[in-house]
Amino acid sequence: HGTEGPGGGVIQGSASEAVLVAVLAAREQAVVKYRELHPELSESEIRGKLIAYSSDQSNSCIEKAGVIAAMPIKLLPAGEDLILRGEALKKAIEEDVQEGRIPVICIATLGTTGTCAYDDIESLATVCEDHNVWLHVDAAYAGGAFALDECADLRRGIDRVDSLNFNLHKFMLVNFDCSAMWLKDANKVVDSFNVDRIYLKHKYEGQSQIPDFRHWQIPLGRRFRALKVWITFRTLGAEGLRAHVRKHISLAEQFEKLVKDDKRFELVAPRALGLVCFRPKGDNEITAQLLQ
Repeated sequence: HGTEGPGGGVIQGSASEAVLVAVLAAREQAVVKYRELHPELSESEIRGKLIAYSSDQSNSCIEKAGVIAAMPIKLLPAGEDLILRGEALKKAIEEDVQEGRIPVICIATLGTTGTCAYDDIESLATVCEDHNVWLHVDAAYAGGAFALDECADLRRGIDRVDSLNFNLHKFMLVNFDCSAMWLKDANKVVDSFNVDRIYLKHKYEGQSQIPDFRHWQIPLGRRFRALKVWITFRTLGAEGLRAHVRKHISLAEQFEKLVKDDKRFELVAPRALGLVCFRPKGDNEITAQLLQ
């Protein structure tokens, strides 16, 4: 947190919570803006037109966030390389606008659950900027690799997103649950979730250096997750954490080589970080037996 801008970070419990917070905040911001532009429409009419977007490779928690937020999330087809790009989003948004819908948010993924594919953040950001759509990045698994210079490609376009989450309880050796979330403009979340009661008032209200995190999340109370992060970081250090991530990647490279050298198996997607997707050659029943 800094005093020079409205951005900030918060520790959520999981990627599911972070995504839901982003979806709800984006929804409320869209309703406020659209009511100002179209005062002739009721709030319920506006809410009935809202629409969100993500890839058909995205995690199930994104679809669930849409259910909880009562806002449809359209799962767009990723390319043959399982990556969602701006062209697909642009086409969907233009079609929805033409049909009277209101685009609200796009949830991109860095490190999809199935194959650890990375959506094209730069092209998605361009489309979102053109259409005033919130862009959230779910980097639950792959976000830990932001710390490595050799994985700098993962960071491309991150400075253009509205919010981002990644799980410290994955690559970063912090015990579950611990998901870091950043916001370009934290006021948009605070304004969406702020409910004032006399018993919640305190003498530090309005001081930007002391964020009131009850406005940044679903529950009122908070678990104390910061201490386990501090202990882990202080114990291992930045280089220790980087070495841990590199070890995972190295092990995956070794396993990928074993798969390639064994004529019984084949790769079904390019290796990404610590994930190798492979299958036995032949009928799918063989894969099912191996999995069992």
